[in-house]
Amino acid sequence: MRVRRMAVLLAGIALAGGVTVHLAAAQPNQTTQPKNNIWKDEVRETQPPWWQRELSNEVIDKVLKGMQTRDPAKAKQLIDLRKKDPERFKAEIRQQGLPELEQISRDRYEGRRLERTAKFLEWLKATYPQEEQALAKLKNGDPQLYARNLDRLTNQYGYIFDTDSSNPELGRVLKEDLELKRKAEDLCRQIRNEKLDAKKQTLGTELQDVISKRYDLIVRRKEIAYEQLLKKLEELEKNVRASKDEMEIWRDVRIKQENVKQRTQELIGTKVRFKWD
Repeated sequence: MRVRRMAVLLAGIALAGGVTVHLAAAQPNQTTQPKNNIWKDEVRETQPPWWQRELSNEVIDKVLKGMQTRDPAKAKQLIDLRKKDPERFKAEIRQQGLPELEQISRDRYEGRRLERTAKFLEWLKATYPQEEQALAKLKNGDPQLYARNLDRLTNQYGYIFDTDSSNPELGRVLKEDLELKRKAEDLCRQIRNEKLDAKKQTLGTELQDVISKRYDLIVRRKEIAYEQLLKKLEELEKNVRASKDEMEIWRDVRIKQENVKQRTQELIGTKVRFKWD
């Protein structure tokens, strides 16, 4: 029954355009406003660069600092505009400060990459110490060979590393499965090179036992994936119910009037006062 509900719900989402919207929970018949901002664009599958969505004061200050070196006159104009017209300023700095924004984006990516690599090496040392020791020996002796082997190990163990922290049980299953795959490959090589039929028979029996254990692990891995899908379904159902409740609140005439008034004052400045009916 749960599987059928999941299929029906996911099909409905696909027909709606495949866009998943995360909404804050709200109680029906509630007159207070939901926590999220109705004027903020909904989350889309393909998003523009982060600086087109939101700019923090910290990022703005970095951009202006860079522009003061690159183009002092333009930086001064933007600093003045920031005081006079904040909304227009944000639009202008996204265009005029594009070189600085792109550099900040590259720095962020590089920082995340270095942080992940450091964590991966710590994990590798604790989980596969021989691999880590062999890699460490290359670091000072042959940096290029070190980089190639680091890429190889990241490709080989990266998925297990990521899973180990988010789902320890699945991480354990993946590690055990990797060991069994290696053992099966080794047994196959031995069987191909073995001359004695009796020894081949013994190795074949051992290989069959390894394959049987792998089968059980694969089934368990699929069970874990199924359990994760059920959790996602429950969360999705919760979001759908919250979305329905929130729509009831947004339709309230008083809530609409309050939001329109507040947004108008935000756009034109609170110093201008209108007489509302």
